[in-house]
Amino acid sequence: MSKIEGIPDGWELVRIGRPECGEWVLLPTKTVTLSSGQACGEAYVILRKVEKLKTYRPFKNRAEFKPHRDRWCRIGDCDSRVQNVTDERVYFRDSKFTWEQAYIEITFDDGTPFGVEVQE
Repeated sequence: MSKIEGIPDGWELVRIGRPECGEWVLLPTKTVTLSSGQACGEAYVILRKVEKLKTYRPFKNRAEFKPHRDRWCRIGDCDSRVQNVTDERVYFRDSKFTWEQAYIEITFDDGTPFGVEVQE
């Protein structure tokens, strides 16, 4: 997607025209001002906030997993807790996985992937 000059980072152009109540508009001032109220007039730049999807990757080792050690996990239809970890594997009551396998087959109980969020 190409960048349109004047549109703030994290926002995208919806259209140019008369805004409806609750739409975000770029007001004609010297600084970037966003408003969600209904504006009067004919032609405004109407924007929407771009929601970036979070991306994840497998844990690399036990140290990276450590902050998540008390979370419940979902394996298939069952909820479980991690029993043990090494730098190569994660162990549950009846199964063991490499970190890459766990990332593919397991989620945390809130639905997030069994991995670490990638900060961009």
